[in-house]
Amino acid sequence: MDSIEELIIAFEGMYAGQNMANLVDLYLTIENQTNGFCSTYSIACGSGCGTCCEYFMPDITTSEARLVAAYLLFIKKDVSLIEAVNNAKDNTSGPCPLYSYDSPYHCTVYQARPLICRLFGACANQGKDGRAVFRRCKYNVEQTMPSSLILDEDVPVMQDYSYALRSLDDGNGKVGYLSEMVSILVEQLRFLSSMLSLDDTNPDDTPTPLAS
Repeated sequence: MDSIEELIIAFEGMYAGQNMANLVDLYLTIENQTNGFCSTYSIACGSGCGTCCEYFMPDITTSEARLVAAYLLFIKKDVSLIEAVNNAKDNTSGPCPLYSYDSPYHCTVYQARPLICRLFGACANQGKDGRAVFRRCKYNVEQTMPSSLILDEDVPVMQDYSYALRSLDDGNGKVGYLSEMVSILVEQLRFLSSMLSLDDTNPDDTPTPLAS
């Protein structure tokens, strides 16, 4: 498989496939809205910056972990990355096991990255008075974004997206550290894929028939 779209099709008709499709739709909506927000208020990370990933272990939902696990198993097919995730299960402070110093985005699962990774430094939070508040990422030493903004207009707010994300989840909104959650979902998807005759180690991506 070469894309998340193919991944969703492979699990079509199953809860996992529908859940991944719903999550991707939410991510697309979020991306469109946050891109507009960042463009309007001149918000951007410094070129090549990935410092936040070095000092942070994302907390994610079951739905997010499922998409990351499926991306690792069926698109990346990188055993070393899965081992890195498994080996990081006791790490709660970072770096993220899917962080790479060498890749352009620094994230080895960029297309499937969780919500917090999409919103960090690119979204407002709801202040105590109900207004949207944006504060510059503490790692943005290049100062490529405003120091702070207090906004009365309707802008993307992280809390709203978090509620939308948890509404998709089959774990009642439970969250856990990426390393732990992805490890669990890798094993679940391996079992599910064996029932569908999907081979996560197939080196040439030759399609395999679904089990009857």
